[in-house]
Order: sequence, then structure tokens, then C-alpha cells
Amino acid sequence: MLDDGTGHHAWPYTSVPVSIVGWAVKNRATLQWTDSSVDVYAGVLDGSGAPRCAPGCGRFFHQNGDWSKCPGGAARHYDQSLWLTEGFQGGAGGDCGQRVGQEYFTGALGQKDMHIHPHEVGHTFGLDDFYDWTPPGQCCFLMNAGGATHITEFDTWMLRDFWRRLKNRYGY
Repeated sequence: MLDDGTGHHAWPYTSVPVSIVGWAVKNRATLQWTDSSVDVYAGVLDGSGAPRCAPGCGRFFHQNGDWSKCPGGAARHYDQSLWLTEGFQGGAGGDCGQRVGQEYFTGALGQKDMHIHPHEVGHTFGLDDFYDWTPPGQCCFLMNAGGATHITEFDTWMLRDFWRRLKNRYGY
């Protein structure tokens, strides 16, 4: 069990709640259910024809926190998205969320550890890739693509270091 880092350099969280606030599909029938407790954006497509949730609800598009164009208001905004893409190999991650192959993600749902998606989540938290070099004394960690299938102690320390450098922006 890894230390959650609470209190490390004034880290303000003991947990981070996650809520699913929307699904994006080309065709509503794809979901094969009628539950309306979560918003469904059907036919809202980006420039490449991929489905997406309402841009008015995305933090990436509204970093000023103005949710006036979000159909569900502030309570239904999203901070990240997970974009499952048919036939996509590997992954991509950044401040707007993660993009991974649909087949990989759905095929790995029952597994204890995944390696591509957690690596991409690391990018969402601001961590860099380690493709060209490995820090001395380290071998196996998520941000060294393919180096681990779970969060390691070194990954935890990288996030702590990122927070140490960023915290002053938020008054900590």
C-alpha cells in the first residue's frame, strides 16, 4: 500500500472523488440502456467525427469556470474525459483527459492492473514521459511506458515533486 501523501508539502486532499457526469456517443442506441441519471450527448462530434460531451461543460474549454453554456450547469461540468477510440493503438494523455484504444480498455476492465490508461492519467496530472532516459536507480514505473502495470512508489514521488513545484500557484 502506497502512502497517499496527505500533508506532504501541504497536499490538501485525503481523497479525490470521481463522478461520471456524461457519456458521448455517435448514436444513443450504442449504450443499450435508457437510464437518464447521467447526461448522454448523442451526435455531438468533434472536427474528426468523434463523439464528445458538450464543450460548454469541459474545464479544458472553460478554464475560467464559466459553466453558463453547460446544459447541466456547474454540477454537470467535467474536468477530464476518457476518449475510447476504436482501433487506436497506445494512448495519449493531457490536461483534457485520456485517449486510449477501445479494444484495449474494454478488454482490460476485469484485470487487476492496466498499464496504458494509468500512464495516460499520469500525463493528466502533469507527469512527463520517460522514453529517452531512466532516472538513476529506477527501472519500473508507469511514466516509463511499459515499465509497470500499477502505480509505484517512484510514480508517487514524481507526483509529489510536481505538487511541490506547483503548490505556490494555489496559495499552499
